[in-house]
Amino acid sequence: MQTEATVPRQTSKPEPALLPGDWVEVLPAAEILQTLDSDQALDGLPFMPEMLPYCGRRHRVALRAERTCIAPPEVPFRQLRDAVVLEGLRCDGSLHGGCELGCMFLWKEAWLRRVPSDASMPDTQAASEQADPPDAIPALRSTVEDDPEHYFCQATELPRATEPGEPVWKPGQYLRFLRVRTFTPSSLFLAFARPVVRRIVWFLESLDPRPKPPPAEVEPHLGLQPGDWVEIRCRDEILPTLDSRGANKGLDFSTDLYRFCGQKMQVERQLDRIIIEATGRLHDMRDTVTLKGSICDHYRGCARGMPILWREAWLKRSDPPPRASSSNAVEERAWTERQD
Repeated sequence: MQTEATVPRQTSKPEPALLPGDWVEVLPAAEILQTLDSDQALDGLPFMPEMLPYCGRRHRVALRAERTCIAPPEVPFRQLRDAVVLEGLRCDGSLHGGCELGCMFLWKEAWLRRVPSDASMPDTQAASEQADPPDAIPALRSTVEDDPEHYFCQATELPRATEPGEPVWKPGQYLRFLRVRTFTPSSLFLAFARPVVRRIVWFLESLDPRPKPPPAEVEPHLGLQPGDWVEIRCRDEILPTLDSRGANKGLDFSTDLYRFCGQKMQVERQLDRIIIEATGRLHDMRDTVTLKGSICDHYRGCARGMPILWREAWLKRSDPPPRASSSNAVEERAWTERQD
C-alpha cells in the first residue's frame, strides 16, 4: 500500500450532497470495483472485503464524513471528501485477523446510489435479489502483498485518504458543519463549552483546602464478560492508573472521558485483539472492554464514531440500575413463558 499523506483526487462530489436521513443503495460489487485503483482504493480510501455483504442493499445515511481523526493524532483533524457514514454498519474484522475494534465503515458517494424515501425498506427477498451472485463478488485483499501479517484497512489508510484540516479558528468549517447537520447549534456550542467548563471545575477543585481521601484500591483484572454491569471510577481513582502521558499500558485516557465518571454501563465485549492503525499489525489486548453506548461524540466533527476502549482498572463491578434490573427481569420472564 502507498503511504503518502495525500493523493490526487479522482472524484467530483455529486449534487446535491448526501445528508443525514437520506436513503441510499450500495452499488453492486462489480460496479464498485471499477472505481478502485490497484490498491483497492478510491481517493486513497480502501473498499474493504467486510463491506461486500452490503452491496445491493439499502441503508440510511447517518452523517457526512467531513472530518476524521488519524493515528498518530493530528490537530486540526483531517478532511475527508465525498464520503458518508451509514447507520449501524461497522466492521466485524472477520477478514482482518479477527480485529475487534468495530470501526464504522466510510462510504464514498461514488459507491452509493440515492433512492427515494418511499423505497427505503425493501423486503428480504428483494434485497437478496439486488445483491451480487457469489461468482460476481471480487476477491479483495486485507494484507499488504509482500507481508501477510501487515494489514491495511480504512483506518490504517486514513492519512493518505484525507487532506490537512482547516485551522480551528476558521468559522467557515463550523457553518458547513451546521449546514450538513454534523452538529446542531446546541451540540456545536457544547463541543466548545464542555472542555472549558471541565477545566474550570478542575481548577476550582484544586483550590479546595480539604484533604482528599486516599485513592481506593484498584483491581486491574476484573474478568468482565458481556452483559456485566460496571461503574466508571471517579477521576481521583483513575489518575493513579495513568503514566505521565495520561495512558495505561499505552491506552490513552483522554480528558473527554471524564464525563463518563460515575456512570453505570453494561459491558458489550471483551477485546482480545485489534489492529494498530499506525503499524497495521495485530495487537493482543488484555483487561480491556467496550461498553454499550460508549462511543466518541464527534469530537471536533470527527465522523468515525469509534468505540471507547476501557481498561478494567478504570472500572468497578456494579449492580444494574433499578430500571435496567426490572427490564431484564421482564425479558427473562417473557423468555421463560415462551419456553413453557
